[in-house]
Amino acid sequence: QQIAQRIKEANNILVTVNNNPSVDQLASTIGLTLLLNKLGKHGTAVFSGKVPSTIEFLEPEKTLEKDTNSLRDFIIALDKSKADKLRYKVEDKLVKIFITPYRTSLTDKDLEFSQGDFNVDVVIALGVKQRDQLDQAIVTHGRILHDATVISINTDGNGDLGTMNWVDQKASSLSEMVVSLVEQMQDAKLLDGQMATAF
Repeated sequence: QQIAQRIKEANNILVTVNNNPSVDQLASTIGLTLLLNKLGKHGTAVFSGKVPSTIEFLEPEKTLEKDTNSLRDFIIALDKSKADKLRYKVEDKLVKIFITPYRTSLTDKDLEFSQGDFNVDVVIALGVKQRDQLDQAIVTHGRILHDATVISINTDGNGDLGTMNWVDQKASSLSEMVVSLVEQMQDAKLLDGQMATAF
């Protein structure tokens, strides 16, 4: 219930697996990420390794990302004394940012571009018991784990990776555990054919 509640409160959720995942871990990750996005969350699944051909039918390339780049803010900076107003508009496939100058003119030389912090509220680690088992793409950016609530879900062993650790040795699979988590969130009706196939 605590895990379900924390997921409900979060906006940006990273789902990951260990560095040598089972088919169950990868399939659960795909199903959970699809569900999170259907719930209106920004769910991102990261696995940098080779995906086994046995799950090609789940179209993993559409869900799994190789790195954490999409979790970082992109920052455009400008001397505030040069800007009067800022607004944006969405047109077709473009987001246009409008900066109204204050007693000056602006060019691209007035703008600075940089990468911001990782924007992650919750990390859900499926089948990960210890930090050294994490996918390399996550370990490279340890700050993600420092700033977010880490939830580890396992069917065996005593994992102490997370702020919240759930182990159910009676569960047949991580997929079963994730589906019971969905039921705790009282959103089982959101399960569609694609998610059910993954689980």
